Amino acid sequence: MTNDEYLEFLDFLFTKYVRPRIPHVRHRFHHHLEDEWNYHLDQVQRAAQVLRYIDSYCIDDKDVYRTFTEEKLLSTVADARYSLEFSNRAAKEAGFIDIFEEYSREILAGLHPNHLPGVDKEVLTQMGSLNPDVEIRILVQRAKTWRASSDQVLRSGTVSHQLRSVVEQLEKDHKVLQEASKEIGQAETNVQPKKSRRWFKGLGQLCQGTALTVANIALAIGVIQFPVTPETQTWGAVASASTGIATILNGIGDLRNE
Repeated sequence: MTNDEYLEFLDFLFTKYVRPRIPHVRHRFHHHLEDEWNYHLDQVQRAAQVLRYIDSYCIDDKDVYRTFTEEKLLSTVADARYSLEFSNRAAKEAGFIDIFEEYSREILAGLHPNHLPGVDKEVLTQMGSLNPDVEIRILVQRAKTWRASSDQVLRSGTVSHQLRSVVEQLEKDHKVLQEASKEIGQAETNVQPKKSRRWFKGLGQLCQGTALTVANIALAIGVIQFPVTPETQTWGAVASASTGIATILNGIGDLRNE
């Protein structure tokens, strides 16, 4: 496909799957429409800032626990879990999960960083990115890489199943950390890491993907006002939400293979 054909394809997917559901999604969240979306976006960005610090500055597993209190790590995992749960529900109800399950190969094959709307740079900046342009290129490339292993990943279930199961896993992991927090009182040198640095890195990828997904669904249904063209608000939302979902699925690998 040429670039124009690719954008027409994304616009078609938006028109077929998302546009008919916009009234439902708006009604679903009508009580606290803007506040709820902004709350979860702030929640995941807050978690991502902690996880980015761990990835950049903690040199090994034990250093994570020397740097942050158990209480802070618990709240970070909880923030990641609840925002991901919200993202999954919104993406399913708005039609983005259906799009990704059926057309992820075609979408990711033609995906280019320029297809992601400007709001994504703002989201990444809020999460602590020093160079959002570079990060967007990395996220797009990793999304494309995910395609190579997607058949193997999905043998254990659909994308919806994978996204639901990781929320359940985070709930279990949160309880593991909660139980571990009761052991405080040991000498610092004897404290054993409960989750690895790689696990927290995977959680950081989940947060990146969640933030992109939430921001662009909100953009698509008109909850978040951002200066983009109407065309970008449609095909751009499909491109970015697909990148976000692929980023979440990539992060699941690090969570499970820590």
